[in-house]
Amino acid sequence: MAWIEQTGKCSWRVRYPRPTGGYGSVSGFDSRKSARDYAEDLDSDRRRGLWLDPDGAKTTVTAWAGQWVETLDVETRTEENYRAYLRNHILPRWGITPLGAITALAVTAWIKSLRQHYAASTVAGIVTVFSMMLDDAVDEHLIPASPVHRHRRRSRLRDHAPTRNERVWAMPEHVLRIADQARTLGGPSAALLVITAAWTGCRWGELAGLQRDHVDLRRRTISIDPNTGALHESQHQLWLGPPKTPASARTITLPRFLAGLLQMHIAATTSDFVFTSPLGHPLRRSDFDRRVFRPAVDGNPHKGTVAIRSGLTFHGLRHSHKTWLIADGIPEIAQARRLGHHLSNQLVETYSHVAPEIEHRLIRRLEHRWQHANHRTRPPDNRPKPPRHAHHTHPARRTTPPQNTQPIQPLVTTAPAPRTKPISGGIIPPDSLHLGTRTRSTTHGGNDQRVHKTALSTGITPALKGLHREWS
Repeated sequence: MAWIEQTGKCSWRVRYPRPTGGYGSVSGFDSRKSARDYAEDLDSDRRRGLWLDPDGAKTTVTAWAGQWVETLDVETRTEENYRAYLRNHILPRWGITPLGAITALAVTAWIKSLRQHYAASTVAGIVTVFSMMLDDAVDEHLIPASPVHRHRRRSRLRDHAPTRNERVWAMPEHVLRIADQARTLGGPSAALLVITAAWTGCRWGELAGLQRDHVDLRRRTISIDPNTGALHESQHQLWLGPPKTPASARTITLPRFLAGLLQMHIAATTSDFVFTSPLGHPLRRSDFDRRVFRPAVDGNPHKGTVAIRSGLTFHGLRHSHKTWLIADGIPEIAQARRLGHHLSNQLVETYSHVAPEIEHRLIRRLEHRWQHANHRTRPPDNRPKPPRHAHHTHPARRTTPPQNTQPIQPLVTTAPAPRTKPISGGIIPPDSLHLGTRTRSTTHGGNDQRVHKTALSTGITPALKGLHREWS
């Protein structure tokens, strides 16, 4: 309960207990009656739950920010961003200003000046932190209301609002070309990381934190652990923690080609993490983006890369995977399960399930996209081909063997081997060599000679080149 004290011949002050302990005072009253009225108002506001600490509004923004930032219970990376906003933008402008002296008009003018120098997303982050800090000051009864208005104040939204452009996504052949350039910049691990992101839809942290124990090559699956399924990073440390949401903990089925690539990669490495830097260290997103991904996507003449899909981000690979699933007609519930999304429709999420045939169709379509992309990105065959002659214009051929020479022995051919697809160490595994033998019988001057023709596919070896020229 507040009380009054006389401090001079014509001056009084009001004393009151603080909720956090101790006592406060408000001076400057020139009559006993005015001091008593103020004390009664304080008691009335306290009973109605509207009490404000009269000295609270005198607290400077710097003093309040020091208390407020220590109460944050967020991810380490988020807390670092909040501290950076305070240090670089909020305190230089409002540091010595009392909380009660901050006006809505001054805040609006400050936000307008920020938009002239920073991107809309950066300004939104700064304003969000400042608004959170002042909202907590209201909850602590330091100020009656927050001066930061989150709605538009007599401004044109089109001048400063972020433009909602369509996110850049990539076709499978784009991904293979990006992976090929990423291999040059960051090694085989970087190339396989790009391919895995596009053909699984995993987030960066889920792939950077993927451990070999969570890859089941026999079942062709990878698992995102609910407790250690993502690699988190701050300015000074890396650690394994839970993925973004509870729905992100899931098991993802791999296409056959991707399981083969991962099998070879894991067999050739010793790190606990599947994807690492060229020196075997865990990946940092900023380093990988600056050194590998951006030059591989946007092109960099100094590094010998060309632009393939400018503006594509690593998260854009996840968006590309989602786009492929939509184009293939995969049901929404199957998309959500694979990407680790939570559907807003609780009824659909509860009663919908992914049938095995849908999962098989999804994997077949992803496998088909890989094969089709390999076919389109394979370099053209520019080898000279032997001229074709009409039947009536064939050049004359020797019908009798020359003297003192052995007759030509027929080429012994075997049945063509079954067509398989061995996985090589490159980005695009070459097709296995396929031989198809055709035999044509011709008769000249009573001599029967068999002429063999061998059709060779892409991937022909130099020895077979000579064989082809000799028997053509």
